[in-house]
Amino acid sequence: MTCKWIVREGNGFPYWAYTPCEKGFNPLSRIRKVKDIKPYYDGRQCPICKKPIECNIELVIESEDKNGNNNL
Repeated sequence: MTCKWIVREGNGFPYWAYTPCEKGFNPLSRIRKVKDIKPYYDGRQCPICKKPIECNIELVIESEDKNGNNNL
């Protein structure tokens, strides 16, 4: 079983993750580029529920593509 985070663009921090184990969004404070999210967070232990993290970055990729940003 994993903790499935849904990542979105943020305010203040570049990216935030919806965490199902504690409803709400939490900042991904260590990441500045989309391409770094999965390598850094996937498989690590969720600080809330202690399960391995699985990041879904589809929303961020879609948004980056629409805006023509090169943070991928």
